[in-house]
Amino acid sequence: MNTRIPSLCLAALLALAGAGVHAEDDYYKHLPFGTVLEASVETSAGNVIFPGGTDGRLQVRDCGGCARATIQIDGKTLFNLAGSKVSLREMADFATRNPTAALTIHYRLRDSIASRVSVLSK
Repeated sequence: MNTRIPSLCLAALLALAGAGVHAEDDYYKHLPFGTVLEASVETSAGNVIFPGGTDGRLQVRDCGGCARATIQIDGKTLFNLAGSKVSLREMADFATRNPTAALTIHYRLRDSIASRVSVLSK
């Protein structure tokens, strides 16, 4: 069975894949394969103090061994609640109602800004 993709289809796939590339992605092009780009803090929702807006900082309580006890967020930070994109306010409200829920904050090492805050299950 021949499973090769015709070159026209391959070109279309490559064009679609490249459509989402941003100028800031050029930063990553020169890095060696396997370079660590992000770190994370795993905690419970009740240990995070959320800011009032997307220009603030997440504060992680009782994080003695953490490299970062405060982590900057911005307008590009994604908040993922059990697979659904939610707002900062919705994530903060969930954390208040569910303080024992496992929460992970992923942040970029190059600028220490959170790329996403995730809770896996409601």
